[in-house]
Amino acid sequence: MGQQIGLHMRRLGGALFLCATATTAHAQASGFNVTVAYAHGLIQHDVFEGETSPAVGLAYQHDLSQRFGIGLEAVLGFDGFNSAVRSYEGIYSAKYFFSDNEGTTGYIGSFIGVQSLKAEVTDHVLGSNGYSIPRTVEASKIQVPIGIRVGLRGGLDGYFGELFVQAGYALGNGILYKADGDIVKTTPLYFSVGGSFLGFGWDHKGR
Repeated sequence: MGQQIGLHMRRLGGALFLCATATTAHAQASGFNVTVAYAHGLIQHDVFEGETSPAVGLAYQHDLSQRFGIGLEAVLGFDGFNSAVRSYEGIYSAKYFFSDNEGTTGYIGSFIGVQSLKAEVTDHVLGSNGYSIPRTVEASKIQVPIGIRVGLRGGLDGYFGELFVQAGYALGNGILYKADGDIVKTTPLYFSVGGSFLGFGWDHKGR
């Protein structure tokens, strides 16, 4: 499983790097940051619906002007109730800043992304000898989260931090897997609270 996680993160990181290289010539300022967040659970639970889901991500941000910016983020998440369920996400966000984004300011914006959910499931099948035989299979599902994001971010030139809240709806939610008579569904709510304190950026003005 570790190799699969590493492969997914390298692919997402490579995509972020290519996007960053292609857009820096048009950006006022650019930056990378590491994100740590707590999100709503990835799957619906019969006993406790409010289980949180830890997530970590790597983001590339750039400001198009003093009031507008965009971000691209690769996120790896785990369901807090079921460690066998995890998610790989690519999120694009657009931001409108309330004041000059060269300094710390609030913003509001929207986001859309692609979320790939994976789950390692132990199921039982009937063998030729008439006994039940356990087997491990991997279930997967693709969803499209879309919604609103608000936050507070520092200027990208130099070290910066960010705090944010985002909420939306996961298009395509539904059954993730069926095993041993159980049906496990993904949650339609996409919600997370997070922050970044490891951001570093640079200014492109004057180029």
